[in-house]
Amino acid sequence: MMRSEGAYVRPSGRRRFLREMAITGIGGAVTLAVAVPLIGYFFEAVTKRLPEEWVRLCALDEVVDAEPKEFRVAFQPEDRAAGYRIITGVFVIRRGEEILAFSNTCTHMGCSVRWLAWRQQILCPCHGGMYDRWGQLMGGPPAADLPLLPTRVQGSDLYVANRIVRRGVST
Repeated sequence: MMRSEGAYVRPSGRRRFLREMAITGIGGAVTLAVAVPLIGYFFEAVTKRLPEEWVRLCALDEVVDAEPKEFRVAFQPEDRAAGYRIITGVFVIRRGEEILAFSNTCTHMGCSVRWLAWRQQILCPCHGGMYDRWGQLMGGPPAADLPLLPTRVQGSDLYVANRIVRRGVST
């Protein structure tokens, strides 16, 4: 077998093995250097829980039977050192002795929903998501009910917390 002038001859043996091991080792080290912080970042985002914060929402006598009323509430952001608060809308409705508080944020794309008394529905103006007066999904593109917030009565005031609870679970 003849070799032509200028043709690449692949090294064999120990030299080739050591070079491939060095390249593999460097590639693995770079991959770990990038992957470990990314995995840690995503794992923290999934497992991190905000400290529970209870905020006064309204006086109990402002809560109406069978018709949701919207209030604004301000929660402390994740970064407790930030000099601002996150303001969000919360619907509150009384069903007998039970008081429900649920987010005004549509579960489809995060748009603010509104109560339409003449339709007796909560409607998302972005994509037509429809919810009943209790925040339960009736139709449209959303896949879930409006997020329910835990409530607490202290004296004559109603408080809500900055976390979501499953429907049908007492708070």
